[in-house]
Amino acid sequence: MPVTAAADSTIAALNAGHTTRKKTSSEEQSDRFLTLLVAQMKNQDPLSPLDNAQVTSQMAQVTTVQGIERLNDTMSSMLSQIQGMQAAGLAGREVLTTGNKLNIGDGLPARGGYQLPNGADAVTIEIRNAMGLVVATMPQGAKEPGMQTFQWDGTVDGKQLPAGRYTFSVAGTAAGKQLDVETYSVDAVVAVLPGATGVRLSMASGVTLAMDSIKAIL
Repeated sequence: MPVTAAADSTIAALNAGHTTRKKTSSEEQSDRFLTLLVAQMKNQDPLSPLDNAQVTSQMAQVTTVQGIERLNDTMSSMLSQIQGMQAAGLAGREVLTTGNKLNIGDGLPARGGYQLPNGADAVTIEIRNAMGLVVATMPQGAKEPGMQTFQWDGTVDGKQLPAGRYTFSVAGTAAGKQLDVETYSVDAVVAVLPGATGVRLSMASGVTLAMDSIKAIL
């Protein structure tokens, strides 16, 4: 079979296999390459024909790109399935997520967390009510670097404050310098929601979060 006829047949076969779905980027590049190659073959100088070895090498490179893209798709699908299985185990569990909310009610203490980038000589937690007023101050003393948790029973000087939502901030110092402290809220996973863009978690607070929003499992 002539070279041009073989190339035409290759393009026809590719096109026939791609009519029922959207082409990937590598397939589109492959089609453009083959179209240009056929045009080059049809208009080549008979006295200086294309090097068959070079053409074969170029076509092998296109096939390799398509193979890598298919492998990436397979790996993405596998990772999504693994993530889904991991997320299923979180249903009903309490977790730490980025935030600074504290909930007082049901006779249970409010809990929160924070992350220290370095060891701290002193850490102080300030708790505010819905008006933004400081209602409680909780010195924590020296702390090691890393994830820390705390709880608050909702009382000040033995008096129980009203149930509801409060907020907190954390100030830490080391060698007289203020530390950058990230705060975490305690929330509970009530449902796992698989989707085209990945697994999402429905939380007791009413928000929906991605898996990577979970900082720790309690």
